[in-house]
Amino acid sequence: MAKRYIPHTEEEIKEMLERIGVSEIDELFNELPAEKRISGLRLPDGMSESDVSRKLKEMAERNADLDDYSVFMGGGVYNHLIPHAIAHIVERGEFLTAYTPYQAEVSQGSLQMFYEFQSMICELTGMEVANSSMYDGGTACAEAMLMSCNIKRKGKYLVSEAVHPEYIQVMKTYARGPEINLEFVKYDNETGLVDQEDLLSKIDGDTAGFLMGYPNFFGIVEDIKTIREITKDIMLTVTCNPFALGVLTAPGAFDVDICVGDAQPFGGSLYLGGMSLGIFATKRNYMRKMPGRVIGKTEDIEGNTGYVMVLQTREQHIRREKATSNICSNHAHNALVATIYLALLGKRGLKNAALQSIRKAHYLADKIDKMDRYELAFSGPFFNEFAIKSSFEPEYIQKEMMKEMIMGPLPINSVKQCEEWDDLMLIADTEANRMEEINFFAHKLEELL
Repeated sequence: MAKRYIPHTEEEIKEMLERIGVSEIDELFNELPAEKRISGLRLPDGMSESDVSRKLKEMAERNADLDDYSVFMGGGVYNHLIPHAIAHIVERGEFLTAYTPYQAEVSQGSLQMFYEFQSMICELTGMEVANSSMYDGGTACAEAMLMSCNIKRKGKYLVSEAVHPEYIQVMKTYARGPEINLEFVKYDNETGLVDQEDLLSKIDGDTAGFLMGYPNFFGIVEDIKTIREITKDIMLTVTCNPFALGVLTAPGAFDVDICVGDAQPFGGSLYLGGMSLGIFATKRNYMRKMPGRVIGKTEDIEGNTGYVMVLQTREQHIRREKATSNICSNHAHNALVATIYLALLGKRGLKNAALQSIRKAHYLADKIDKMDRYELAFSGPFFNEFAIKSSFEPEYIQKEMMKEMIMGPLPINSVKQCEEWDDLMLIADTEANRMEEINFFAHKLEELL
């Protein structure tokens, strides 16, 4: 019997599974621990609507909630104050239904929003052109790698080991097809900064580019000026926390070639791990090599302002072999959230929020560094995130903190298993953390001693 809303027949599903080498669909989820998998909600039969609602509410309350928990966990997703006006604006029907501007002439609202988003990203990063938009920070890094190798026509690419491990995993996946040789540059164990000697020794005639963090995964603010001098003959890409650009010098001021990152801090919810939104900006000379789309502002024959797609380099629009990327969608709604967030805060608001984050993070770091069994892992300058070493197991500390309704610190080896990271934890402090929360968190850390 045909199933109306299921697009594939049993035979088609079987054929697809055979092609990828698995016998059943459940095998695709083998990486999920068995105890974490569910086949359904396990609701009793015959429940009334009101009983189902009550039961679902009980189940939902098992999840940690930001109304009840303090957050000191970073690692790529951050808790910031989100203006309530954003939710009221972005949930308007015309925004929710505007998926992608296939017909530019009737998508003026979406195109204007994309244009504003691009303009704000350019101003923040100090770059000449930005696209709209990428999936997340990881895919933006991978696309920057592909673009660099494409421009330089070389097959070796360097990445700092202090870049987010999840971003590196995405880059490894992207590198397989074109057979890009990924090599990793060490970080200095004392400062947490890129090891400049190691970087210099790995640049050769086949090197297309180098990617580094700003701040990096450990929260350390890298010395882009010096790295640019070392990498003057290759493409330099910086993956940044754009929230930090409210106070840090824009990467474009250091003549970097590509600036990427994740704009989740710009109004992004932490729901289900965070609302991701990749940013991608570069120099005007490289615009035709950039993935995605670029929106421009123009006038029609009657002098009315209009918005158009001036560049579309994805494979839906041009010949597949000429495409710079296979990105076939965009995070338009998330870009709208980020655009409204930046518009509401403005330059002064973003700077003030960033300064609050810095001051609170450094206040907390000073308190922790004075404790007997904790110390700062690195001496390099940091923004609002920092790593600490502990004589306790990080997983134990995290578990104890959850009992106190505190999320964090983040055991770094939970992101990537690495022996030298076994005793490291990552702490993030933002303007959303109240001083009483910060002091309570520090008190509980010390109490564990």
